[in-house]
Amino acid sequence: MFRFAVPLGLLDRPLAAAFVLILLTGEIFPVLYVAIFFELLWIDLIPAGTFIPPNAVFCLVATTALIVYFQLESIEQIFFLMLLTIPGAYMLSLFESWHRVRQNKSYNLILRQSRDKFDSFQPEKMIFKSMAGSWGMNFLAACVGLYLLTLIFPLINILPQPDQDILKWPHLLMIASISAIAALRIRKAYTSLILAMLIIAIFLAWKLWPGLS
Repeated sequence: MFRFAVPLGLLDRPLAAAFVLILLTGEIFPVLYVAIFFELLWIDLIPAGTFIPPNAVFCLVATTALIVYFQLESIEQIFFLMLLTIPGAYMLSLFESWHRVRQNKSYNLILRQSRDKFDSFQPEKMIFKSMAGSWGMNFLAACVGLYLLTLIFPLINILPQPDQDILKWPHLLMIASISAIAALRIRKAYTSLILAMLIIAIFLAWKLWPGLS
């Protein structure tokens, strides 16, 4: 019953990770808002079969860590930081895909041992090695990505900031929820999504920087 009532896949979601981050930081907001944003952004990307979705948990953890590190309060700054973490999520999914391909060699070795040398058949060691390698690779890649973000974000943060907050969290959550349109798998929906994103981007650029308005 536990396997069906609480699937482990649900624990690898931004909202589940947000609960842990809230306990560690003691801050409910903006951690919860950031988690909801990335949950909505990739709501249709579910790990199934060989498909590996972007690592949304990395985006949440990196954004939360840098909000604390840079003491960010402006929603505009947090939003640009969230956008900077997205490429890292795709890179981590590529690393995981590469790691899975390498594990095919271990699978072939297990088959040979089970057929030819049953006495040396020790799959638990290979499983532990695979889990340790996956954890270590992802942890190292996440640390490198987090370090690069600490270098890149200050360079982008020198852009002129608006006199007052134009963006609000409901605006960002509405933008992220547009991805639900993509889940319809309809070509016209994709066209509407792209046009809406372009209009929103132009409007925000015009509003955020006085020099463009």
